[in-house]
Amino acid sequence: MVALSLGILMTITSWIVAWSGIPIISEHSFFPLWLGYVLTLNGMSAVLFMDSLLLRMRWSFLLLFLLSVPFWWYFEMANLLVHNWHYEFREPVSSLQFAIEASVDFSTVLPAALSTIFLIYRLLEFARIKLSSSPIPMSRRLLVLSVLAGGLSVMMLALIPAIAFPLVWIAPILLLEPIMFAVGYPCVLRRIERGEWQFPVAIAIGTLFNGVCWELWNFYSLPKWVYTIPYVGYWKIFEMPLLGYFAYPFFGFVAYSYTEFALSGLLAHKSLHELIGSARKSSRGEAVRINFPRQRRR
Repeated sequence: MVALSLGILMTITSWIVAWSGIPIISEHSFFPLWLGYVLTLNGMSAVLFMDSLLLRMRWSFLLLFLLSVPFWWYFEMANLLVHNWHYEFREPVSSLQFAIEASVDFSTVLPAALSTIFLIYRLLEFARIKLSSSPIPMSRRLLVLSVLAGGLSVMMLALIPAIAFPLVWIAPILLLEPIMFAVGYPCVLRRIERGEWQFPVAIAIGTLFNGVCWELWNFYSLPKWVYTIPYVGYWKIFEMPLLGYFAYPFFGFVAYSYTEFALSGLLAHKSLHELIGSARKSSRGEAVRINFPRQRRR
């Protein structure tokens, strides 16, 4: 309850400050706004289900902030090719200042996205919504084709960025998911292979909701980002063109796969796959510890 109250207070206060235009103060409102969002979502999960991603991960949750920085800088580097967004500032800033302040702000991306996915997954469980299909076999040929398509997508981004720009959000999935599947890591493909769609749907809904919040709070803020997307840059909802929102579910899969892959190396005893998608933690409040196989699937 404390986390929820503190999160709501931080979110509302930072939102007001962000849109107030007050020099200096409003320009540094992004991090507290999204930290408040993270606390609010985890507080809601704790109040509703006596469970949250923060409670499960405990101090390991801080790793999500650290992992977020290189995660989002990938998209910033990709944007140097496609030029789909740029930032507007009240006054000019140096490259060093931007790198430092942007890294601090980017650190909230994964905690926000994954906390939302956790809550959405729990809500789907609570509503007894079961999304499943017949098993979908994942052949070795399909995995190889996915990796090749991912490599080709990266090449297209470099060669024809004005046409291939949507692949910024798709190429990482085509590369990460089949590799993780092949080496036996938990991944979205493994759930799809079993015909389990609840987790992928939670990822898509969670990050789409996140996206709406990102775009909403960005709209009257300064600094802010502005989109320059060819062919589909119309029918804007806030700064984002309507069709641009379809990128957010793909972004969610990239966020999950990247974090799962990174945590499997940093915390081999913990799987994000199980932290979000397993039964709730014990009544004693102990963090979930999962051992998952490293061997190749036979």
